[in-house]
Amino acid sequence: MKKVMISFVFGTRPELIKLAPVIRLALEDARFEVEVIFSAQHDELVRDAIQFFDIPIHHRLDMMRAGQSLNQLLSRGLTQIEAVYQDGRARDVIVVQGDTTTVLAAALVGFALKIPVAHVEAGLRSFDMAHPFPEEGNRVLTSRVAHWHFAPTAKSALNLENENVPDDRIVVTGNTVVDAVKLATQSLDMARTLDILNEMGLARLVDQHFILITAHRRENHGEGMLNICRSIRQLALEHTDLHFVWPVHLNPAVQQVVQAELGGLPQVMLLPPLDYPKLIVLLKTSYFVMTDSGGIQEECPSFHKPVLILRTTTERPEVVEVGAGKLVGTDQAQIIAEANALLTDQAHYRTMAEVLNPFGDGLASQRILDRIAQDVLS
Repeated sequence: MKKVMISFVFGTRPELIKLAPVIRLALEDARFEVEVIFSAQHDELVRDAIQFFDIPIHHRLDMMRAGQSLNQLLSRGLTQIEAVYQDGRARDVIVVQGDTTTVLAAALVGFALKIPVAHVEAGLRSFDMAHPFPEEGNRVLTSRVAHWHFAPTAKSALNLENENVPDDRIVVTGNTVVDAVKLATQSLDMARTLDILNEMGLARLVDQHFILITAHRRENHGEGMLNICRSIRQLALEHTDLHFVWPVHLNPAVQQVVQAELGGLPQVMLLPPLDYPKLIVLLKTSYFVMTDSGGIQEECPSFHKPVLILRTTTERPEVVEVGAGKLVGTDQAQIIAEANALLTDQAHYRTMAEVLNPFGDGLASQRILDRIAQDVLS
């Protein structure tokens, strides 16, 4: 019986997290022969997730060079990904997820080599090419060459329809982030959760409110990051029994500002970047979240955690529309006001926390594989 030769390409941790449940299912499915290509767009930050989800890597590339431009990164990705596909083996589909430079490179290679591309989490749009940059451009360009568009929500599907993507190429699947959270939490019971908190020196926070913070986006570097830090400082002064946990991105543009503004404050715990299990534990045990991350915006509803989005636009409007999140940008007054509302108004907190997950039921991965197999094998 013919098998579908399915080639997964990823380069960063968010991509892997959302592809992991699809890869795991494909490895167990007799309809598929699986190949996994890791571009190493992020290297050390991804290793823990590769190990945690037990993902086999068949081809490890070397896209990154210190100080290279986005065009140079794309060029290296195009060259190295294409080289993998020069081995004479036929691929039925290249699967990519999201909006990174790795995604765009793999999609363009697939287009040039006439290998159909499946885009997981297709159709997200902020409608602002500068926010987030370069992700908005990457995903729009990928949509122009993809064959299958696996949209996480009806709104994402409508965005694609409005761009004249044929209806029969669009499948609303739900978001695989829900599948990934389910897969991850199966191994994170309360005992393991406490062990992980203890490893991080945070066990004392189990019975106390703490806010989880992540911020790293390019558009927030400089004044934006400074405003976020000063908002945290003001909240710490207003709420002396409140704690803040911030895994700080390695980028010097983030590190320097955060350490200068918040280092030494006893209520603020500045941690190194965390592996995926530790991040999931902090999401589970936090009171609410402040973030400019796209992926964390999606994960918060699975844990019923309100999220203040440190951006002025979001390509995940469903989070805001169902009431699970609020766009606060980097305006100090707005950040402080919305945080105080969650801290002082229990009814408001419950309204944001107790929402129906807009990203689906955790079966997106199966829907993706079923559609690919149906089309390739028919």
